[in-house]
Amino acid sequence: MITLKFNRLIRDVRDKCIHFVHSIACIRKRRRLTNKTPTIISNNCVGGIIYYDLGLPFNSPTINLYFEHDEFITYVTYLEEYSKTELFEDMDTEENFPIGVLRNEYGEVRLYFMHFSSFEEAKEKWEERTKRIDFTNIFIIMDGGLHYSKEDLEQFDNIKYKNKIILTNGVESSSKSSFPMSFYDETYFSGKLLALKSIISRERYLDEFDYVSFLNASGCNENTIEGEHI
Repeated sequence: MITLKFNRLIRDVRDKCIHFVHSIACIRKRRRLTNKTPTIISNNCVGGIIYYDLGLPFNSPTINLYFEHDEFITYVTYLEEYSKTELFEDMDTEENFPIGVLRNEYGEVRLYFMHFSSFEEAKEKWEERTKRIDFTNIFIIMDGGLHYSKEDLEQFDNIKYKNKIILTNGVESSSKSSFPMSFYDETYFSGKLLALKSIISRERYLDEFDYVSFLNASGCNENTIEGEHI
């Protein structure tokens, strides 16, 4: 019993130290950030984590959900069109969380709302945050480099928004949008991107990617059509 209590105390102290160090790192990142209103479109929770780290409002609908990678590429390729498309519930699913469907002439895109308890709640947030998209300040981040084909990377490169990056294992170096990450190795597991590099490290694998510099490359996206945490 004493050993269990001691181990629990050690873990609590370690977790508090990690939280403190991470908080200091976030403060430094916020001081470096000049672009305070980016719209980060991501295929999973990485966008929400970046918003949270930087203390920014969620100016993006892609929060607390994930896409299949091919459908995400379709979504961002026709972002303006899908932003005007009504979201319906996918009733034919065995998942224990709601799934939404965007359906238009460009195809079906499914949204996996794994952090929502109901479709009604998910749809409300999706529509609310979709209205906040700034099409002149778009930043696209795609994570999941073990699953991309050469065709996927080529399609991603051809997306009209200039501020885009795809986190990969570095194998397809020909992709101009590719950013190699060390966490895609033989010990890869889901969620590793947000894990600490070691028990004594203050850095997550995500921190290999300088997302502050990425977001500071702001300004109008050259190829677009003219025109608080909640």
